[in-house]
Amino acid sequence: MDILFDTNIFIHREDDDIVPEDLRALEKSLKEKGHRILIHPHSEREIRNDHNEQRREQNESRVETYPTLEFPSYPSEDDIDFRAAVPEAADPNDRVDNALLYSVYVDDVDFLVTEDKGIHSKALELGIEDRVFPIEEGYDFFRPNDPSIRSPEAIERTTVGELDLTDPIFDSLNEEYDFKQWARSKSDRTAWVNYNRDDTLGAILILKDDEVENIGVQPELGRNRRLKISTLKVSEQKWGSKIGELLLSLAIREAINGSHEEVYLTHYVESEEDVLVELIETYGFEEVSKEPDGESIFLKRLTPGQGDNPTPIETTKKFYPSFCDGDQVSKYLVPVQPQYHNKLFSTYSRRDTTLSEFSGEFQSEGNAIKKAYLSNANNRKLTPGDLLLFYRSRDHMEVTSLGVLEDVYSVPHKASSASCFCGLSSVSKRLY
Repeated sequence: MDILFDTNIFIHREDDDIVPEDLRALEKSLKEKGHRILIHPHSEREIRNDHNEQRREQNESRVETYPTLEFPSYPSEDDIDFRAAVPEAADPNDRVDNALLYSVYVDDVDFLVTEDKGIHSKALELGIEDRVFPIEEGYDFFRPNDPSIRSPEAIERTTVGELDLTDPIFDSLNEEYDFKQWARSKSDRTAWVNYNRDDTLGAILILKDDEVENIGVQPELGRNRRLKISTLKVSEQKWGSKIGELLLSLAIREAINGSHEEVYLTHYVESEEDVLVELIETYGFEEVSKEPDGESIFLKRLTPGQGDNPTPIETTKKFYPSFCDGDQVSKYLVPVQPQYHNKLFSTYSRRDTTLSEFSGEFQSEGNAIKKAYLSNANNRKLTPGDLLLFYRSRDHMEVTSLGVLEDVYSVPHKASSASCFCGLSSVSKRLY
């Protein structure tokens, strides 16, 4: 992508010869991902016209390493929508600011990085505030992927370029379109994979990170920062292992790690009993639009938006892994013995891996986002939306995971059965 830098992010104290750490980190992250950093010709001209010779030379040396945006568009009186939010500038500085914003507005560039509060205010009026970053937010958005996302031993994080494209799991995809050619052109995309005992793929998840594109036609959803699930497929050998839920939770964790608010996928719905649709709708995906060829677009938000007022349990069901906290939500400590904790929480960092997991096998209860368990607790006042803090007893003696109670079923004089949505507390989002 093309990232336009406002030259004001280079201009600090006149005697400051050191580029700030946060700016260096942002530049490094952009270069590692192959994005282009550009300077607007108006900004360059503004620096070269500085009458302070020492400051001009210093700032020229900082910007001359970046290419200039070629043939940028400029606002005119015909741009009614733009002019309604950003009137014609009265001084040279405002004209430069408006030119930078216009380059984003008409998609000459994908993003703008600036510390100018006035530009950010105008971006809000134009509705493009999600594409105009200060340095720190820019780094949060473009930071390198965190490889520390934990998964069971039987799941491996790799790239599309490392996959065997002749694997049988891709046969049905190759029948629909030229999957091999598509995959070769997307070799750097993240892939989470599981292998069967015969070294064929048992399941695969392919993700497209940092997408900012117009999607959908009925209706058009516009440009927004999203993570796209490009491929999600489970072989017959792994049906019933709950690996689909595990891969979905990994996609959501990748979205959180990349500071995305939305995750989406496209899918041709073949019948009312479509297994994939049933799975994703359980965790907040909704059919919101169509592609031009009729393919359905399913989108999930990670947090409620303007006008949403969900109950605590509705928050978890629709915006998982977000959850509600506050005085209206009860919290309970749930002790779990180590042998059962190992089965329920397969991504726990101090968990011992079984030999079968090294061979690509799973304990399905560990893959599931929704978990059910039996308890002899005497408390019968639990309600949907309550928070459950799972405590590993006996050995490690620590709270390891957080769940949100979905249902509880009580049998007189016998154990109670409860089900809950579970997500590691380190990746859940708390809503008050």
